[in-house]
Amino acid sequence: MKRVGAIFRRDLIAYFKSPVGYIILAVFAIIFGILFSSEILFGGQSDIGANLLFMQFMLIIIVPIITMRGFTEDRKSGTDVLLLTSPASIFEVVIGKFLASFTLLLIMTSSTLIHLFMTLGFGGVVDAKTLGAYIGFIFIGAAYLSIGLFASSLTENQLISFITTFGIILALFLLSLIASLMGTLTSTLISKINIFDLSDIQIDNIAKKVTEVINWPNPSTKLDNFSSGIFELTPIVYFVSIVSIFIFLTIRMIEKRRWTQK
Repeated sequence: MKRVGAIFRRDLIAYFKSPVGYIILAVFAIIFGILFSSEILFGGQSDIGANLLFMQFMLIIIVPIITMRGFTEDRKSGTDVLLLTSPASIFEVVIGKFLASFTLLLIMTSSTLIHLFMTLGFGGVVDAKTLGAYIGFIFIGAAYLSIGLFASSLTENQLISFITTFGIILALFLLSLIASLMGTLTSTLISKINIFDLSDIQIDNIAKKVTEVINWPNPSTKLDNFSSGIFELTPIVYFVSIVSIFIFLTIRMIEKRRWTQK
């Protein structure tokens, strides 16, 4: 754990040795503040849970910026050799880097607490839906960070790492649209061909199944119940699995590079 802690501190401090950490925190706080203020001014009340759901879209940009330096910066500066030959295992290196990026996400999210306290102070409602929105935001952020860390292990170019992470997260966001289009296309094709003389209800059921299967990996759909204040174990298992899978893939990628260098 000491080795993980050392890598964690090194990477977390690195975020604030450059403008990156400050810019991320500032942009997130400003956008969330604008959402909060505009709702207060024009609606008389603010829905922090709904604002956090909107901010999930901002993670498409924020997460690639956070993670693009993960391993690419070390490879570019040559310090990756020191990491790979240090007493710390590759697992400890990856976990330390992930925890550093995750801590930055938590710091970023905590900037919204001032709006939470303001809502409480002025008699606003903070309920299970709000708590669910916070939990969901942190879980989906962790999943995206693990994807970004994996992308950074694939290249020594920060721009390529950014684009790769951005592309994967955007594709996940667009799964609902893609699933809907494929469901409609399936329904249309079966209706026109219909060699098995299926009824309209059967065709609709098949189209719905196609939509559900394609949309199943979509992280956003796993948060619907959380946003409604309903807490379940299944979404948590899903996000923990995503994080575990991409951390494992990152470890394997780093191991592959270490052995090919020997």
